[in-house]
Amino acid sequence: MSIKNKAWRWLVVAAMLLPVLAGCAQPTPEVIEKPVTVVVEKEVTVKETVVVEKEKEVVVVVTPTAVPTAAATPLPAVNIPFKNPDTFIVATIGDPETLDPAWTYETAGAGIESNIYEGLVFFNREQVTEFVPALAESWTISDDGLTYVFNIRKGVTFHQGGTLEPHDVAYSLQRGMLQDRAGGPQWMMLEPIFGYSSIKDLAMDTAKVDDFAKVDAASLVAVAELVKAAVVADDAAGTVTLKLATPAPWFFQVLAQNFGAVLDMEWMVEKGDWDGASDTWTKWTDPAQEATVLFNVANGTGPYMLEKWEPGVEITMVANDKYWRTEPMWEGGPSGVAKIKRAAIKIVTEWGTRLAMLQAGDADFTSVDLAYISQVDPMVKDVYLGPTMDAPKETINPNGALRLFKGLANPSMTPAQFFQKINVEGGNPFLGSGALDGNGIPADFFSDIHVRKAFNYSFDWETFIADALQGEGVQPRGPIVAPLLGYDENQPVYSYDPVKAEEEFKAAWGGEVWAKGFYVQMHYNIGNDTRRIAAEVLKQNIEALNPKFNIEVVAVPWPTLLAARRAGKLPVYVGGWLQDYADPSNWVHPFMHCGAGAYAPAQNLGEEFCTKAEELIAAGVSSSDPAVREPIYKELQNLAYEYAIDIFLFQTTGRHYEQSWIQGYYYNPQYPGSYSWIYALSKVQP
Repeated sequence: MSIKNKAWRWLVVAAMLLPVLAGCAQPTPEVIEKPVTVVVEKEVTVKETVVVEKEKEVVVVVTPTAVPTAAATPLPAVNIPFKNPDTFIVATIGDPETLDPAWTYETAGAGIESNIYEGLVFFNREQVTEFVPALAESWTISDDGLTYVFNIRKGVTFHQGGTLEPHDVAYSLQRGMLQDRAGGPQWMMLEPIFGYSSIKDLAMDTAKVDDFAKVDAASLVAVAELVKAAVVADDAAGTVTLKLATPAPWFFQVLAQNFGAVLDMEWMVEKGDWDGASDTWTKWTDPAQEATVLFNVANGTGPYMLEKWEPGVEITMVANDKYWRTEPMWEGGPSGVAKIKRAAIKIVTEWGTRLAMLQAGDADFTSVDLAYISQVDPMVKDVYLGPTMDAPKETINPNGALRLFKGLANPSMTPAQFFQKINVEGGNPFLGSGALDGNGIPADFFSDIHVRKAFNYSFDWETFIADALQGEGVQPRGPIVAPLLGYDENQPVYSYDPVKAEEEFKAAWGGEVWAKGFYVQMHYNIGNDTRRIAAEVLKQNIEALNPKFNIEVVAVPWPTLLAARRAGKLPVYVGGWLQDYADPSNWVHPFMHCGAGAYAPAQNLGEEFCTKAEELIAAGVSSSDPAVREPIYKELQNLAYEYAIDIFLFQTTGRHYEQSWIQGYYYNPQYPGSYSWIYALSKVQP
């Protein structure tokens, strides 16, 4: 173990301890306001003030609290007062970007929308491949897997008073595909239904042109008619029929999430959204998030209704007292009006405050980075080794107050992502001088593979996983996570190697990087301290190679980070991906599809890579035979390694902490967050 590694071990320990050193060398956060120009969409520029929190340097020598076990030494009693019996309170770190379920492709927004909106089907409790009826009472699927017929439930009303009918379902799915914002979720509908990853690709192919701007009016109408023919409502029969171009075994996993949310067509049209006409749809295509009717309002059929959204502060929902469900969702499951009458999702980016809320009973649940579990574990009474309270249980502290679900399958992965041609339109403060002169980087800095490899060789996975993740994580082998098809334990990966990192930096840009140095900003979402620590580790290891290297780690609000990422303004940032459905296509598409992926288009990964990747991605979804698909996905995994497109940092196992008065919780890995289905929960005073 190098001295350098030992040094950053203390960085991790300090990060874990600083929030709880009350009255003893506790740092005061420095609030720095920086004017930043963020291009939210290609044509829209938004200027805002980004608040960056930095902690003053404090030397702390404290022995971290050990993870509690059933030891002989008794743990102290934990007394947490029961509060707010009618309100479920969550302390979390990120705001939504929008409340439009067809636009949303991030967990903060999806978690809220999942309580407000419903689709045709829903997951059967913790199962990801079993489903229960929602707005469809029943359904049939043709033998070839290409035609789905749903019988739509009667007697359901929307929050604003409209009555659910089959045409509402068809309109909602059609609207989503035609809206198809860049980098959004609609590729999951378009790909199995049409074989295209974007509505613009379908339109260009229909018109036989290579530019969407050149698509003629007749072809645009034809595209809308194709969409309407693929999703057909029959109000008289009470059915909606979906026709696919290719079988998609994961299709129900998509329909069960916010991507399949059903809207009230008449209400949407009245509010100024798409009117359903075939010759008008392009007016609503690829909108900025604030440009849709549902940006900050909601009208669904779900068990909760939106009360208010105060960005940066909280989102509140109230129970729908006209909720339609009269039968339990599953045996012993919820029915009727939600038991918890109100939900408050509070935005609390600072860990010490979230911890204090948990200790005081002011939060029923909070997000806990693995770096901080030693601070929470002494408060735990019972540990469940599985996704439900039926799992094996161990009592850790008989006098504890919290409940912990541990070892949860976590289909998410955290990368550090490079942008190979950074957007500098209108200026870009993230690049310093904008030149390779020691005070910045040029816009194409990361287009040199030697730079990307040098960054990869500078991250210490072994020590980071052991210390920052408390051993509860693994190094990914590429974009495809374990245990999906295409994941291969023998796949080559980068490892921490300062010698190779130095060699790559010296080879980068004809030796100029090593000779002149550089300054660059690396971003993460404020409040996510695990990502912050990963960024700080990478910064420290790179800066130790050459005194001319300078990386500034910058925290920004979650919506701001996402907007800057989509606009291609970021040089490198630490983010994350949670799978939408359990198939490798859902991992290679966002990371490697340069035309329509959630990440790859803005990263500008290079023509050579993109051509290879997109051909393989298309081949992967053209077959349902695992024997045919497996070598394709292994090749894609290796392609990501060879081109060093990102640093694939870590995949963790999951933990969920909650107050012991919460009843009904279970873990479903397809949910976007632990507050995604509050309907199943109740609060019972101990």
